[in-house]
Amino acid sequence: MKSLLRSTLIVDPSDNPEQFLEHFHLLEGSGLGFQTPEDNAIWTFVQDFVAQHHHVPDMSTVQAHFERTREPTVVDRITGLRATRPKTRGDFLRHLEDQNEDRRRVLISKLLQEASEITSKGITVEVGEGRKKEKKILQGPIDAVRYILDQSHSIVTPTVGSKLSGNVMGDREDFLKEYNRVKADPLAGVGQFVGLEQMDDALRGAKRNELWLHAAFTGHMKSSLMLNWAYNQAVYYKHSVLIFSLEMPYNQCRRLLYAMHSAHEKFADIHPPLDYEKIRDGRLSDKEEQFLRDFVVPDMTSGEHGDIMIEVADPEKIDFTVSDIRSRAETIYAKSPFRLMFVDHALLVAPRGTYTSTTEKINEVIRDCKKMAMGFNKGMGMAVVLLFQISREGYRAALKARGVAEGDSAPGKKARPQSNHVYNLTFLSYANEAERSSDIVTASWIDEELIKKGQVLLQCLKSRDQKPFEPFTASVYWPSRRLKTLKDPHVEDVSKAGQAIDLEV
Repeated sequence: MKSLLRSTLIVDPSDNPEQFLEHFHLLEGSGLGFQTPEDNAIWTFVQDFVAQHHHVPDMSTVQAHFERTREPTVVDRITGLRATRPKTRGDFLRHLEDQNEDRRRVLISKLLQEASEITSKGITVEVGEGRKKEKKILQGPIDAVRYILDQSHSIVTPTVGSKLSGNVMGDREDFLKEYNRVKADPLAGVGQFVGLEQMDDALRGAKRNELWLHAAFTGHMKSSLMLNWAYNQAVYYKHSVLIFSLEMPYNQCRRLLYAMHSAHEKFADIHPPLDYEKIRDGRLSDKEEQFLRDFVVPDMTSGEHGDIMIEVADPEKIDFTVSDIRSRAETIYAKSPFRLMFVDHALLVAPRGTYTSTTEKINEVIRDCKKMAMGFNKGMGMAVVLLFQISREGYRAALKARGVAEGDSAPGKKARPQSNHVYNLTFLSYANEAERSSDIVTASWIDEELIKKGQVLLQCLKSRDQKPFEPFTASVYWPSRRLKTLKDPHVEDVSKAGQAIDLEV
């Protein structure tokens, strides 16, 4: 517990205030307590400080307080905490879960002992809340079973998650506690950002327990958006992500991510971004290869970023279901916690049942992905992004909505104004669960005109909790597949945007 407490107190300039504030909220919401009165005193001070100032305190501030209140044992404890290394990212979550597992063992032993006493001689407990609180005698095996069921909810509640059940009408204290925590947390309501300004400002990222479905026709930037999203999370936000790539092999994903990293602004004065196809085919010039070996690869593998873990389907399994994905993901999470999970894509995931209808198959996969988002890791929840391929019929309908028809590009033919409202939810009607189960539905579109401009069009078709964003175009540097906000000052040269590209990516 000492390392967990240390991870909520700023000591060194290298300590990330936002990350330590996140540690604080995770620890506060875990239900864990401290064994020593000194740790409890420090923790109480930290809680009061965050409630007032909305950030975690510097350890010198904490020490000055207890020196002023003349509590030498607490000051000595603070001195010991200074020598303790904080746990960050996955290490903090893993240690927090381990501590909570020990707490669960103690609680279940106590609960079973109390149930035994109820069965044999009975005990007196307090039930209700506030003015309705009263004492009640529990006795006999039926009361013992009911007592176990009532009390077990607090034991099985995930360490980093939400309550699994409860009575809203009698949940006042927990509700107000949750509200106060959200009010004091500047990161409340913020999920895992995509890295595109218009999308992030409106939707505030992919959030735990939510299913985000991104739809597009074949070759319209589904996988590229996913890899850019994963890259931004790992490199800019330092968060780890997991990708289940059922369409592209691991090596292809890895090459694309290294090509994207070559476009990082830190290398702007060193070398232009590298061409993915040249990396793929081993055709880099001597200078390009030196840039890759001496700058891109060392920086990508420096350990300063979050992890991008990529899994492909088990080659020994003909069918790969959402249950298989969840089982594998939870095993990975136990060793290397992550914040965001991608599945590429829905049509390649097998349903649990046997269906003759494609619609029924896809609907079950989408429903199962939503259940996975809500129930991941014993109810902790996970932000899940599911890629979805729009049918050819939907694509043809989108062409008409865009204002494009065959022959529009013929010589001498006057171009018609093109609409940015290309897709709507009716284009997903062949998998109607996409609209029902998804919390957010977005779509991407490219055509010859956009390719020439070095752009991709993005839409929001549904947003359950936020106002959808208006359609916008993002910048694409095709050689490295890098997506950025169009007004990004680092995206100026789109002269090569119209180069031949592999639209299957």
